[in-house]
Amino acid sequence: MGLSGGSAGMSHAAHCRSQAAGCLQPFSLRPFPRATIHTMNPKALRDVFGPFATGVTVITAVGPDGHPVGITANSVTSVSLEPPLVLWCLASASSKLAAFAPGMPFAIHILAADQAGVALRFARRGSAWPEDALSPTDAPPAEVSLPPQVPGAIARIECRTTVWFEGGDHKIILGAIESLQSREAAPLVFHASRFGTFTDQPVADLAPLQRRSSGPWD
Repeated sequence: MGLSGGSAGMSHAAHCRSQAAGCLQPFSLRPFPRATIHTMNPKALRDVFGPFATGVTVITAVGPDGHPVGITANSVTSVSLEPPLVLWCLASASSKLAAFAPGMPFAIHILAADQAGVALRFARRGSAWPEDALSPTDAPPAEVSLPPQVPGAIARIECRTTVWFEGGDHKIILGAIESLQSREAAPLVFHASRFGTFTDQPVADLAPLQRRSSGPWD
């Protein structure tokens, strides 16, 4: 699945310039054209947030019983650079919640484009640790309590839970980042309940926006 669109007969550069020009139109408070008015319910929330594309991670830890724990999550957000903090959300009813209690170490693995299968395996509720994944028993004795690794990930962010907050039916888990590892590779993307890849837009085509916006270029 590619997330980039295109108009028939239009070159990529022309299409990008057209998109940039559209973004520079004055904002309006008028309703979206052909907008669907949703009744507030879980399905409507999923449908509305579905087009918001995210990366995909697998977060690992070691549970209080010493068994490895892993869960797929796309609710990961960088919070602060100084000090380095990250947050993510986990269902309060999850059987894996205790592994991420305050004071417990965990590791966020950003998945590569070819790891959709890994994401699906860790997304299954109550699923056991995959047999071919690295577990704490494969590590030296001094490192048995370290969160297990997910081979092939493009980044590993080692953290420790500082605090968690109640967020409706989820826990909002705030972690202090302790170490980072990464490699160059294309990321896995989740969009509208499907996995795909990311197609970048040349920065040169966004020059008008870059000059007039205080957004991601700050």
